[in-house]
Amino acid sequence: MLLCDLAELGTVTAVAERRSITSSAVSQQLRVLEDEAGATLFRREGRTLGLTRGGLVLAEHARRVLGAVDEALSAVASTADRTSGRLIVASFNLGVRLLAAPMTVRLAQVDPEIGVQIRQLGRADALRQLRQGEADLAITCEYDFGRHESFSGLRGIPLLTEPMVLLAAQNRHAAIRCGGLGALAEDSWATGIPGSGLHTALLRAADRVGFTPHITHQTMGAANACELAAAGIAVALVPALAVSEQLAPLVVEGLDLESRRIEVVTRAGRLEDPNALAAVRVLQEVAAEVEASITGSWVSVA
Repeated sequence: MLLCDLAELGTVTAVAERRSITSSAVSQQLRVLEDEAGATLFRREGRTLGLTRGGLVLAEHARRVLGAVDEALSAVASTADRTSGRLIVASFNLGVRLLAAPMTVRLAQVDPEIGVQIRQLGRADALRQLRQGEADLAITCEYDFGRHESFSGLRGIPLLTEPMVLLAAQNRHAAIRCGGLGALAEDSWATGIPGSGLHTALLRAADRVGFTPHITHQTMGAANACELAAAGIAVALVPALAVSEQLAPLVVEGLDLESRRIEVVTRAGRLEDPNALAAVRVLQEVAAEVEASITGSWVSVA
């Protein structure tokens, strides 16, 4: 596990922080591993500890070994007469309210012996915890223009596709439908912090029609951008699920915008675990209901 951590993180310090042990303990264990392997696994590159070709090969096999352990535990769990135990579910912020929380309530009704723990995490951190065995399921979202990172050792199960929508004052809708986003070239925009999916989505949309948006407000999360649009001090491009029923009249209909995918991810070896399977089934039910509530280009979520 430490080798896999190092392959991902690059520094002994980062590995030690993840595992809540000292750097010297990590270094000692890695030296033991190198001795047992009988090959040079590491090379020092400034402050980072790189992997040799042999180290990379061993790290890949280590991931497979950890996957096999998952499969074995899932196979044992599948022999039980009933579902029981603990599930740790990581989710992005909006997914907690719309998917993870309803899933937990519904799962308690049909499988009361399964205890669910929810952690709010971004996509990268959620997938990292999955790979390290610190989470069992991850509810993630990725924009169409995402990096489409490798799911090596993981399995993604689609839940729903969520369109992007534009929020603007109602007296501007006719002009926007006629002129597209270009009609907002001089307006103030609210969006996410630089580098976020929300921020990138706005830049891409504006670039397609040939202007640079005047970004005056940057927030953590789409819900705050929605509130700024509701206050009339900015326009905002946001995921549909972030729009409350009260703000639905601000959505400009008829625009061709990008979307993002929401899915539940687990380690491939957990697919036979009855606890994980029960949670995934309930998540799919909840997601189907949420997607069904999407009307036109906006969704009504109380």
